[in-house]
Formats: sequence, structure tokens, C-alpha cells
Amino acid sequence: MTATHAMSTTQPADSAARRRPRGRPRLEDVADIENELVEVALAEFLRHGYGGTSMVTIVKAAGVSKTTLYSRFASKEDLFIAMMKKMVQGDLSARIRAVESPSRLLNDMLREFACKSLEIGLDSRHYGVIRLIYGESHRFPELREAGEALAEASRSGIVNVITAYAERQGLTITNPRAPANALALFLRGMHLDIMLSGSRTIDDARRKEIKWFVDLLVGSMDRW
Repeated sequence: MTATHAMSTTQPADSAARRRPRGRPRLEDVADIENELVEVALAEFLRHGYGGTSMVTIVKAAGVSKTTLYSRFASKEDLFIAMMKKMVQGDLSARIRAVESPSRLLNDMLREFACKSLEIGLDSRHYGVIRLIYGESHRFPELREAGEALAEASRSGIVNVITAYAERQGLTITNPRAPANALALFLRGMHLDIMLSGSRTIDDARRKEIKWFVDLLVGSMDRW
């Protein structure tokens, strides 16, 4: 994301924050305020990096008071993790809805879930944040927790697809997290490989690798 685009991302939150009257916000405004703060923080993190962003710069960019920010997020770490969780929650639900169907084979659903996960991870917002985590986690260990939030979202989504399929088919699966962990690790490795290659797309060769891995995984379903 360019600095110009990141700045434009903050404008709606900035102007909305300044239009709001002084005093305690109404209950229905609280969620909107938190969402705006998270969006402004995202733009600041993408523009300046984690180390180059402070709570003070976020306060200035959002056009709010320190009290408004600190009453919701005690630290930059808390704000970053909240930002990550917000990013993955909506994405995860959309991915599950997109792939699940009573008539589909588990192989097909897991393969599509895997491809959608990678596509989301390569869009401008997620790509920038993941690069930030990879690039700065050696200096800021708290970023590892944010990275784990991404990994857990992927694992949870895979578990949901597997367990829903098992229920529809009347199958007993005692440990759905085992295949979910395997597929999530595979996807993390592929995502890193794509990033290191300088690409932002999933080519046919990688799609075939995903199909091969998913077919191998589902072929061992009797061990789940």
C-alpha cells in the first residue's frame, strides 16, 4: 500500500471522529469508534511500520483524544492484536460460507478454502501486515502473537469445514485439528514462498500442489 493510499484510508475515520460531539459517546457509537481507530491504526502501521508507529501518532491521525484511544486499547500491542483479529474474523466467515455445500466433496471444499486463504493473504492489506510481522517480529516479540492470530483463524476455518462435513456425512472425526494444523502449516509455507518470489498471485503450479496436498490429507481421513 502506498503512503498516499494509506493516508486516504484514514480520512473517513479522521473526519468522522472530528464531527462527533464532545462528551461520552452513545452506546451505539462505541463500536464505530473502535472500528475507526483500528482502521486508522492499520493505515499508520502500513505507512510507518510497527516500530515507527506510536499511540501518539495514531491519536493525531485519528483526531481523537488520548483518553479515547487508551480507554479502549491499553497499548500499541493491544491495538495491533485487535486489528489483526478484526481483519481475520470477517474473512474467515466469508471463506467458510463460500466453500461449504452439502453436495460438495471434502477435497473440493478444503482446496477452495486453501486457495481463498492464500488470495486473501496476498491482497494489499493482508500482504502489508504480514510483511510487517515477518520483518519486525525479531525486534518486537509481541508481533508473534498477532501472527498466531492469523494462523489460528486459518486452523479454525479448516476445522469448521471438516467437522461440518463429518456431521452431514455421519462420520466420526476425533481430532480435526490434526489435519487442520497440517494444512495451515502448508499454506503458511506456500504464502511465504510466494512473498519471497515477489509474486502476488497463485499460479497453476501452486494450485496443483495444493490439490496434491489436500488429496493426500483427505486420503488419510481414517486416521483423524
